[in-house]
Amino acid sequence: MESKLILYIAMSLDGYIAEPDGGVRFLEETPGPSPDLGYEEFYGSLQAVIMGGTTYRQIKNELSPGKWPYEGMPCYVCTRRQDQNDPNVRFTSLPPRRLLELVFKEHPGNVWLMGGGETVRRFMEENLIDLYCLYVMPTALGSGIPLFPPGFPKTSLRLERCGAIGEIAELVYRRQLPSA
Repeated sequence: MESKLILYIAMSLDGYIAEPDGGVRFLEETPGPSPDLGYEEFYGSLQAVIMGGTTYRQIKNELSPGKWPYEGMPCYVCTRRQDQNDPNVRFTSLPPRRLLELVFKEHPGNVWLMGGGETVRRFMEENLIDLYCLYVMPTALGSGIPLFPPGFPKTSLRLERCGAIGEIAELVYRRQLPSA
């Protein structure tokens, strides 16, 4: 089985993954019934999750306080804060390539790069993201936390597919490997 790092994330039309206060209320403001973005199937294909420290704290303290939503899934949190103790996650300050090598060795298969933007940028800098699954919500926020913060590297991708799921645009891109 080929191991892949997959960025699977929703963002506003203007490229934000969260509102200025870190909230994600805009994700639930799409008109009509909640569309199926294939999350259950995607999650079932995973062997592990990688996320940044801010994303971890947002999940733990705001989005799912009291119940870790990824119970039983190996989760790695990229952070310099090593004083935390949580049996659900493994805190690490390894550079992206070394972390990914470790994760693929321990959990071969698909790995979800959850976010946030700074963590995504670090993995982009080393061209480690194999698949970009982006769900563009029909909301322009005007400000917030960007998916691609300033300083991310120029990245050329190949379009796998695009479509509409209700009012949401689905964009799936594959990493282009450097020419030999």
